[in-house]
Amino acid sequence: MTSASERWKRVLKVRAVQRRVLEIQLFKSEAEARALADLRDRINAIRDAAQPLVGINDGVKLQYVCELSSRLNAANRALAYPSKRAAEASIRDKYAVLAAKQRETVIEKLDTAAAQQEAKNAQDRQLRANVFRKSLKQGGTV
Repeated sequence: MTSASERWKRVLKVRAVQRRVLEIQLFKSEAEARALADLRDRINAIRDAAQPLVGINDGVKLQYVCELSSRLNAANRALAYPSKRAAEASIRDKYAVLAAKQRETVIEKLDTAAAQQEAKNAQDRQLRANVFRKSLKQGGTV
């Protein structure tokens, strides 16, 4: 039968793998949130750069600038929901990683306590065996 310490070590390995998987998921969700934020910034930069110049402008040019601004505004509004969802997923994943780290820490403490208890039990068994051997060597009866 396996010792408690060995069982806790196996559980600890599983918890470590679970934490790593959640950290990878967190990295992906943060990357997606950053990508959407960068896209929103690029759209805003294009819209700000596409303003009519001061001076004489014809109607076609003004129509082009207005249509482009309208489309960029629509694209910006369309990014609002995915950006919000990505930010929420990132926060949710941060909490999941934190919880996984806490579970892993608990298992580490239990593993340490089990190893210490096993060492103490082994030492107690050794002391009891030594006392038993000494009493036989000294001519005692058992």
